[in-house]
Amino acid sequence: MEPFIAIITVAVIITIYLGTYMLNKKVPAPYEKIDTETCSACTNYACGVKQQFSEER
Repeated sequence: MEPFIAIITVAVIITIYLGTYMLNKKVPAPYEKIDTETCSACTNYACGVKQQFSEER
């Protein structure tokens, strides 16, 4: 009975992981909603969004 519980537990964990992965793919990336003009006024040079905008230019 114990191996059966372990198999069920692993299957549930894998199902939760795949479910959250698929739901996360449907959510748009946050940098797609940011206006580039207002982002350029920021002084945080370590910001990943700012670095991505500078690479695209």
